[in-house]
Amino acid sequence: MRLTHLLSLLLLLLAPAIQAAVLAIDYGAEFTKLSLIKPGVPFDVVLDKDSKRKISSVVGWKRDDRVFGAEAKMAATRFPDTHFPYVKPLLGSNTQQQLPLYPNPPSLTNDGVLIFPHPSSPSHISPTPSSHEEVWTPTALLAHQISYYRHLAETLLPAGSTPEPINQVIVTVPAWWDHYQRKAYKDALELQGLSCLAMIGEGTGVALNYAMTRTFPDFNLSTGAGDKEYHIVYDSGALSTTATVLAFYQTSYLPTPKSKTAINTTHVEVLGVGYENVGGVLLDTSIQDILLQDFITKSGQTGIKDDKKALAKLSREANRVKHILSANQEANVAIESLYNDVDYRSKISRTSLESSIEQSIPLYSHPITSALTSSGLRLEDVNSVILFGGNTRVPLVQSALKSVLGGSDDKIAQNVNTDEAAVLGAAYYGAALSRTFKMKNLNVTERSFYDIKMGDEIVFEQGSKLGERKILTLPTDKDEIVLDFTQSTHLLTGQSSTIAEENAKSKPILSVTISDIQKSLKNFTGTSPIVQVALRLDPRGYLSVANAVLTSNVPDTEEIKDSGVAGALKGLFGSKKEKDVKGEDTEDNAEEEVEYKDEKNKSKKQKIALKFKERHMGIRPMSGEEKRTTQARLQSIATFESAKFAREEARNLLEGYLYRLSGLLSEDADNKALHEYATAKERETLRKLVDKSMEWLGDHAETADEATLKGKRSDLEAIEAPILSRFKEYLHRPKAIEAFQQAMFASRTFLVEATQNNTVAIELGKNATDENPAIPPKYTEEELKEVEIQMKDNEVWMDELMKKQVKLDNDKTADPVIKADELDSRGKKLQMTVLRLMNKKQPRRPRPSTSTSTYTPKTSITKASPTDHGPELRESTHSESDLNENSTTSISLASPTHKGPELEDSTQYTGDKMGTTYISKAAPTDKGPEPPKHEEL
Repeated sequence: MRLTHLLSLLLLLLAPAIQAAVLAIDYGAEFTKLSLIKPGVPFDVVLDKDSKRKISSVVGWKRDDRVFGAEAKMAATRFPDTHFPYVKPLLGSNTQQQLPLYPNPPSLTNDGVLIFPHPSSPSHISPTPSSHEEVWTPTALLAHQISYYRHLAETLLPAGSTPEPINQVIVTVPAWWDHYQRKAYKDALELQGLSCLAMIGEGTGVALNYAMTRTFPDFNLSTGAGDKEYHIVYDSGALSTTATVLAFYQTSYLPTPKSKTAINTTHVEVLGVGYENVGGVLLDTSIQDILLQDFITKSGQTGIKDDKKALAKLSREANRVKHILSANQEANVAIESLYNDVDYRSKISRTSLESSIEQSIPLYSHPITSALTSSGLRLEDVNSVILFGGNTRVPLVQSALKSVLGGSDDKIAQNVNTDEAAVLGAAYYGAALSRTFKMKNLNVTERSFYDIKMGDEIVFEQGSKLGERKILTLPTDKDEIVLDFTQSTHLLTGQSSTIAEENAKSKPILSVTISDIQKSLKNFTGTSPIVQVALRLDPRGYLSVANAVLTSNVPDTEEIKDSGVAGALKGLFGSKKEKDVKGEDTEDNAEEEVEYKDEKNKSKKQKIALKFKERHMGIRPMSGEEKRTTQARLQSIATFESAKFAREEARNLLEGYLYRLSGLLSEDADNKALHEYATAKERETLRKLVDKSMEWLGDHAETADEATLKGKRSDLEAIEAPILSRFKEYLHRPKAIEAFQQAMFASRTFLVEATQNNTVAIELGKNATDENPAIPPKYTEEELKEVEIQMKDNEVWMDELMKKQVKLDNDKTADPVIKADELDSRGKKLQMTVLRLMNKKQPRRPRPSTSTSTYTPKTSITKASPTDHGPELRESTHSESDLNENSTTSISLASPTHKGPELEDSTQYTGDKMGTTYISKAAPTDKGPEPPKHEEL
């Protein structure tokens, strides 16, 4: 059984009350994987419209049509200028990739934002771009793709359910992404109205997938006793290679001292990360360069370097050749009409490819060295190296990996799906975070890859846990305080100089302005006022300000020694009493304000909220106005596509309807309904309209709107409807008449029997006495009269119409007089009336008058054993007149588990050889008549 099937069963057992859907997105530079957690949907990856398990991370346009995935990738050879691949590395960046990845590369605006052109952008985009040279930012292009991903997920509907919008996602990102990149991703999600439950590292997602079905050693966070498992997730993708060192362990504790069952929590903790900007695309571009030079050498046509369509063909062929060389030493190359109608055929060897990138091969092993250094572990401490990413299948990458592991592959583990582990792990974690799933306890700890500073002071050092908060204490001597924060990183052993040079620089990320301090001081009545700013390293990995307040300086804290901002950092981590006693961090994944709580037995301090404003520095994120404009454009495209889809659906329905009618009208049609049930005039009218509509559709199929197309079909249906009605009536009317007659017969039988029973009951009532009253009639006269009236009405109706219908039976082209629907309606109405009366409860016998009775029956009591079910009750053949004063009733005392005789709707007779006893089938809650009182003779 596949692992995903086991997980589906696990989630169905653990989550009986799931209320919301969560979409997990593993967005890669080249491919994207999706997974959906939703009731009734198998826990697996989401397929695209071509049933592929991974989706190309591409958006493009074929003239006015937006395309995604494989279709967009194939369109690159025809429409290279509107083909936008590899958006991921450009998010939150102001530098272009050095690799030739973009047929129409982005430009850098004056305010430092990358933006793509869109030549001849569609007219339905609104607001219309002021310039075709600046239309789509990388964030907007990602938002386009997210809309497609959500559409795919929303089409996964359990049987019988209605479409439900998805508004919660969990995404994976590289653990080394900085503040700008994470904010850009978050902006793209917000453009589509999606709430990001969590943003976890790609290596963490793989680790969660690894941990889902495994158990780990116990570890005590308080004492440090126990063991941990250490694993490295080695992820080599399209543009980067990342190594993540993780610790896996389990903790247990009793929720209360009297508890007998411990609560177990599985911990997945990130200890260190290393990465390099090398991946599978490096191999693609190297192969492309080799093929390009070979073509120029053979053909002498250097103009191919500037031909975007030819380069797109070469790029697609290079990717195909790379996969072949992963399993073979040589690969054949064949491209028809590559450039100027010249065909290209050649061969390429694995040796030539490896020689072309020989200097870059060691970079594939550097991430493991860097990750081990940052985690403080040795290779001997690691249990295994878990491979993930398609590029780990390449032989030269495997060789580089073995070299850093001492030439052995003993630690290399291939126990997760190298393509889908990250998204499945993220979906599993997203289910836990949604608070609507009942999951096993899971604690995930991720750490920052960069230092965050304020001036020269480090606020959050590298390796700080994401989700951590710190309190910044500042003096109140100014009316306005401006805090500037930067982000930088340490140089790790094993990192390439290029990455170190790029990231060692401090980058401004956030400026916070706190204002109106003196105004707030006028309303402050406490002593020693100070400003406290709560900083938060968001669980998604970027810095934010949670709160700023004016409060009193507590007596038991350090005095503020410096009134300047640089020396005002105080107790950055604060008191860690908010942590669990057992040492577990309480992870908060929602963006709520910081709560200030004093210790016990201390009075609450006065707090006044201060105004503050955040301004993102460095690479500028999308402004509010830009977001509104981009959202409007995205909405205009969605509206256009929705209308286009509806129009195309109407056109397809009309076209299919015309072909169906044309086939039915032909003389050799298998189905002769239109010939047998339509008049000659109707057939001729319908045939002419079909021919006219087909001719019209040939001329206006691409331009006609939805309403016109639906109107054309309605005109045809209006002529066909009477014919179709006759055909259906011919098929259904015989069965409807038979069912109607059966209902009438059953009702007549019921009415006769009910009338007889009522007559007998009335006669018995006349002879009844107070001591032996009779059971009243079951039905009232009004109830029986209602049945009689309905039957008489149906008979009159049927007789009148049947006379007319008989005359038409031989003419199939005439409209029927008796309709099957009306027969069914009348029959069901009569049937429901009779069934309601039949299910009516039998009236109870009135209580006998006991005021003058002196009769006392003799009772013989037999004590039954606990397992004795009492004497068997037999159906009595005695009549009520057989009773005499000497009769005796035998009573058995049944065991407590004896349920007694089954209760029915009416009174029955039971008896033995000695006489007859009447047993009342009353409801369990009916106490019955009181027993006669004992009187002394």
